[in-house]
Amino acid sequence: MTSPCTAPITAERLLDYLLGDLPAPEEEQLEAHVFACASCAAQAERLAALAAAVRAAIPPILTRSRLDALESGGAVAHLNVMSPGGVAEVFYPPPGKLLVHRLEGARLEACRRLDVALRTPAGEAIGRLDDVPFDAPRGEVLVACQSHFAELFPHDVVFVLETVSGRDRSEVASYTVLHRPGAG
Repeated sequence: MTSPCTAPITAERLLDYLLGDLPAPEEEQLEAHVFACASCAAQAERLAALAAAVRAAIPPILTRSRLDALESGGAVAHLNVMSPGGVAEVFYPPPGKLLVHRLEGARLEACRRLDVALRTPAGEAIGRLDDVPFDAPRGEVLVACQSHFAELFPHDVVFVLETVSGRDRSEVASYTVLHRPGAG
């Protein structure tokens, strides 16, 4: 019989670990705990499986053709169109449906690689999506959001578009999305 965990690791912290966003000493400490704690190991496995399933089914960043296919199949509950610097309050979609943030208006004509940093409105890093698909002429990035993300991520997110050239990274636009539970 195993004893209950005396220091459970939060889902947010496990997500930081799975995304590779923890400093090395904290990562090693978390790994040691998860290795020794069956409860936290099971939670980490569930989060890793969920993240893998979501990425396989619907990637977090969509191409225009993928969005068109999802819309024609009725999978998109709402398209949230935003301009740089914009703030939008939106509602998580019902289970099985998508909320898509169309981040447009960024100057991406000369961009060869684009990353999307996710931050809290206070500026704390949540994660980063590297080398995402984007539409340079439209200055557009399409971000898919599903209701179960409410359990994994902070509700309020700032999407920061970053152009990458070699080792240089430049922020070109940001969009603040305030997610609310339920259908609005």
